[in-house]
Amino acid sequence: MKKLISQTINAISIFTMLFFAIPKLLAKPTSVAGFKQFEKVIHLNADLFMIFTGISELSMTILILYFAIIQKIKVGIFAYAFLFITMISALSLEFFARPEPKIVLVIIAFVLALFSIYQLIYLKNKYPKTTINIR
Repeated sequence: MKKLISQTINAISIFTMLFFAIPKLLAKPTSVAGFKQFEKVIHLNADLFMIFTGISELSMTILILYFAIIQKIKVGIFAYAFLFITMISALSLEFFARPEPKIVLVIIAFVLALFSIYQLIYLKNKYPKTTINIR
């Protein structure tokens, strides 16, 4: 059952991150407008920040997809740690950089952060002797 939940989380995470990456990378008007709001508060070029965010989201999509297929634990840990940090950043932007947080985006970021925590705990419990050596 836990494996099915983990695979479902992988699929939802992949599709969600891809869904949000594409409009940013294609500079769709809704994405541009949202990032223009951030530019006023965080003083970063909206276009560069939008492209950076889109590339990050696409990278997460690829990492999670790779993990889902190959099942390399270190890749999964990295992918879901990356997703968790990104969702915490997204929540921070929603609450501190946007004039009024968009509740749908807050809920999505919160759910993806919870998914990340679940996956990280699942991977650590499934493979307790796995360590990450940074060299």
